[in-house]
Order: sequence, then structure tokens, then C-alpha cells
Amino acid sequence: MTYSDLFGPETVLLNLDEADSSDVLLTLAQTIVSLDPALEGRAEELHAALLEREARGSTGSQGVGIPHIKMAATNKVTAVVGVHSEGVDFNALDGELVHVFFSVVRPEEGADEHLDLLRWIAGIAQHEDFVSFSCQATKSQQIIDLLTELSAA
Repeated sequence: MTYSDLFGPETVLLNLDEADSSDVLLTLAQTIVSLDPALEGRAEELHAALLEREARGSTGSQGVGIPHIKMAATNKVTAVVGVHSEGVDFNALDGELVHVFFSVVRPEEGADEHLDLLRWIAGIAQHEDFVSFSCQATKSQQIIDLLTELSAA
């Protein structure tokens, strides 16, 4: 399995239009909960954990945010990607708005694999055209194809 295999149409959120970072994180949390039965009813807990993670230091830079946490309640890695074409103030390290959000929730164990996944996401995020191509996507499959293509690069 490659990391791009974590992403399917149900994990891609196009056209996010939330007004602020907290609302974006809530939408990401709700989507993750809908994908992992073990997290049923825990959207608020997940949202709070993502907010707390970002309060420790923004994961945003170069137009991409990567809010990620571990939760004992799950036994699998779940990842989603959301695109906000207007961008959101995410307190990014470079002061820029964030347009693409990857959110990852993982179990307590598996830290090495989790770090490799975050490195993979960061590598894709650094591609000079990744954010602009993502913002132009009109179908979930376009994002999935972009992730697959950039994985091979």
C-alpha cells in the first residue's frame, strides 16, 4: 500500500467554505468520524484535540495545513484532505493563508509509520504547483490523481 491509497473520493472535501480555522477543523473532524466507526460520536472530542494540537504550534505553511493527532479510540490511520480556494488564516508559520488541509488521526501505536506519512504529505505540499492545482480541482478524483502523481515524482 502507498500513502496515496489512504485517499478515496470519500476522503476528499472540495469547496470548503468555512469562515475560520476552527470551523475547518470541525468539518475535518466530522469527516474523519464518518469514516472510522470506532470514532462514532467523538467529533467534538476530535475537534478539541485538533484545536489543541494547532494551539501548540501551527502545522500550516506554504498554503498547506497538516493538523494531526493520535487517539486511543481508533485502531487505524484515517486521513482526509480538504480544499478551501479562498484560504483561511491558520496562523501559518509563513503568515500565508492555508488552502489545502490534510488531517490525520492515528492510533496510539505506530509512531514511525505516522511520521513517514507526515513526511510524505509535507513532500507533496512542497511541490510548487500543488496548492494551485488543488484549488483548481472540480472533482475528488483530480485530487487523488494529483496525490498519486506527486508520490511518484
